[in-house]
Amino acid sequence: MEEIAKQTGLSKVSTHKSKNQIFELLKSIKRNKRACIGLVIVAAVILIALLAPIISPCDPYKQDLNIRLAEIGTKGHILGTDEYGRDMLSRLIYGTRLSLLVGFFSVVFGLAFGVILGLLSGYYSALDTLIMRVVDVLLAFPGVLLALAIVSALGPGLVNVIIAIGIWSIPTVARVVRSTVLYIKELDYVTAAKSIGESDSYILFKEILPNCTSSVIVYATMRLATAILSASTLSFLGLGAQPPLSEWGAMAATGRNYIYQAPHLTLLPGFAIILVVYAFNSLGDGLRDALDPNLKNAI
Repeated sequence: MEEIAKQTGLSKVSTHKSKNQIFELLKSIKRNKRACIGLVIVAAVILIALLAPIISPCDPYKQDLNIRLAEIGTKGHILGTDEYGRDMLSRLIYGTRLSLLVGFFSVVFGLAFGVILGLLSGYYSALDTLIMRVVDVLLAFPGVLLALAIVSALGPGLVNVIIAIGIWSIPTVARVVRSTVLYIKELDYVTAAKSIGESDSYILFKEILPNCTSSVIVYATMRLATAILSASTLSFLGLGAQPPLSEWGAMAATGRNYIYQAPHLTLLPGFAIILVVYAFNSLGDGLRDALDPNLKNAI
């Protein structure tokens, strides 16, 4: 976790330089071919999710048993239909929206609690041991197993999946932020703020937190990939999205019953999951490299 904190730029930057930072960030991503591909795919996926009602050729929930299990390339259904005659392309498009929403809210949930715990743990030595022991207990469990246990206790459903994945994210976020805070709080400008009598809340949220942004952005981007994959896994196991919702994991689960007769029912949502996870991971790698001043100087 400490490496992630150290790999991101921690220098205090004035507000008037923010635009230049954005341009530098984009230039750095442009030089990284993999990150550039990831950015393009992520942008396309977000656009598809936003325009789903407009670009979707059919109602994703409309059934027509006369054309059930239609093959790819069928007239009017370019990616075929499922076991109920629902258009696969439309369901994949709407699945994009659902997967992104679940991933986004679960990451936000984890960040909201993880950042606060990380700030408190890194800044207050008295709380550090207590918070880190709780974090260590949570990290002792494999992530998917922890999420599976939480969803099993709360019951199936997307809201519970968001909560479960969010709780899974909290300890890792807390450790990343703590590592960053431990470094920043020893810098001169934080010491100066203390010497002039600034309150702890001011120092934490005005001096330290803004300089944790790089670490948080990199982590959140890469965590989105894990969240989407985990949500799809839980839905595949029947603990996430419930029929008839268009969710990639649930679509792959129902399609496996027809794997020999209509393999596209499982392969298409599986490919969508792989593509999106690859895109967010690639973009996260690019952001990490772009926000690393040491690597930038080496180049």
